[in-house]
Amino acid sequence: MTETIAAAEHTTGGLPWWVWLILAALTAAAYKVGEWRWRPFAPCWCCKGSGKHHRKDRKVFRDCWWCRGSGRRKRIGRRVWDRFAKVRNAAR
Repeated sequence: MTETIAAAEHTTGGLPWWVWLILAALTAAAYKVGEWRWRPFAPCWCCKGSGKHHRKDRKVFRDCWWCRGSGRRKRIGRRVWDRFAKVRNAAR
């Protein structure tokens, strides 16, 4: 009986939970770095990407003060990326 249990425990292979957790964290980090590198802009939070602020009746608008009418903003990670690149280039 104990030989059967021991054999069953031995056949349940696979990776431990902490390895899966590390792999998931590395995958998420790689995704975010790729997003910051190749998709540096996100829709503006203030105007929702339209570049305009509308009056309540939506007949009159003006440019968004946050994105200056472009409808885009830099992602936080891209700001950090650019800052490190600026410091690195200044050190050369």
